[in-house]
Amino acid sequence: MSEQPILIIGAGISGLSIAYHLQQQNIPYLLLEASSRAGGVMTSYHDQGFEMDAGANTIAASPEVLQFFDELGLSEYLLQASAASKNRFLVRNGQLHAVSPHPFKIISSPYLSRQSKWRLFTERFRKPLPGISEETVTTFVSRRFNKEIADYVFDPVLSGIYAGNPDKLSIKEVLPALPKWEETYGSVTKGLMKNKGAMGGRKIISFKGGNQILTDRMASRLSTPVRLNSEVTAISKGAEGYDVQVLEQGNPTTIKASQVVFTTPAYITANVVKSLDAQLSKQLSAIHYPKMGVLHVGFEASAIPQPVEGFGFLVPNAENLHFLGAICNSAIFPEKAPEGKVLFTIFTGGARQEQLLDQMGAEALQNKIIEEVSQLLKITAAPTLKYFRRWDKAIPQLNVGFGEVRTAVDQFEKKYPGIFISGNYLQGVAIPALLQYGKTFAAQLRKK
Repeated sequence: MSEQPILIIGAGISGLSIAYHLQQQNIPYLLLEASSRAGGVMTSYHDQGFEMDAGANTIAASPEVLQFFDELGLSEYLLQASAASKNRFLVRNGQLHAVSPHPFKIISSPYLSRQSKWRLFTERFRKPLPGISEETVTTFVSRRFNKEIADYVFDPVLSGIYAGNPDKLSIKEVLPALPKWEETYGSVTKGLMKNKGAMGGRKIISFKGGNQILTDRMASRLSTPVRLNSEVTAISKGAEGYDVQVLEQGNPTTIKASQVVFTTPAYITANVVKSLDAQLSKQLSAIHYPKMGVLHVGFEASAIPQPVEGFGFLVPNAENLHFLGAICNSAIFPEKAPEGKVLFTIFTGGARQEQLLDQMGAEALQNKIIEEVSQLLKITAAPTLKYFRRWDKAIPQLNVGFGEVRTAVDQFEKKYPGIFISGNYLQGVAIPALLQYGKTFAAQLRKK
């Protein structure tokens, strides 16, 4: 074990997880955060009795993740999603359509045309094409199914996860099981049927008071407090290990470390490692983080004659609306809104809509979204709550060619032993994946 503490850069959920699990292994660490608070995008708000999250609104928690929450003493704050959360909706022609994630159940829905249902049903008989290079989601899905299924099923689903453009997103990165199933079983639907229990055991949860309690609790459990307002500006090879340049409370200082872990967004990591590897810096800088807006709106329940009893609804880009989708917070977690009120969290921007945030301006865009949602749900009154948060760099886009970034990161880590590059663009955007990475990383370091 190194005498010097492991230097962790970035105190979002990735950095906090790594620090926490290093502490569990009795490995010393120092966690630096450029901003004035730990937790990254995990930010919760309270207004008029509503509980809102500008980051992740829900967590798909496995038994292992639930055990970790219990370890943090958070079990009493857990909220388990209602039965309504199993209901999901897609928008088409100005109407909500209940859609099952099971491909054969969608055949009975009026959401897709007869031609698309036939393509879905007969996919198992369609031979895979050998020697296919990396494909976009749109190209792969159009080949295995058709363009309508790509545009009206996969497009909105990926907007809900990545706020991405399926014409650019890599199928191997965002839905790796699909090309694997095609290769292994000769069919996506065959693969789905053989692996339908793979995601079993997960529960959709949230926390009383907002999900920020998770990162707050993780930070509070660290025996070595997060060093806030400490911006890392550069890293270089030292006589022993690495010299890390830091602006701490605005004052320049140097921290010597034999092991450094980056958990910062790609564009921040790019600036720091530029002096060591200009090519990797260029590749990390090229990863697109589109602008997004998160709009929370609260209504009187009496203003919604037909409440949405479901997790939420997603909007295909082909519908030409000004938002990507919405979570029906109070339907799945009634505690998130006062009695007699309804809370929605609506997402806008992303890879295909980010220009709207600048072209329309925040107020005009919010009003347009509220108008469209009100028309869709036949809402009869103005919202009693409106809260908007803009993210100028939101979710990293794993577009075709992203595998080259992974290769470059691997080569960099071999060239500079003791430097580790991580973050949601490499480990995945889901909270459980980032929590698990921290545990795995600490365990592997302990073995060394």
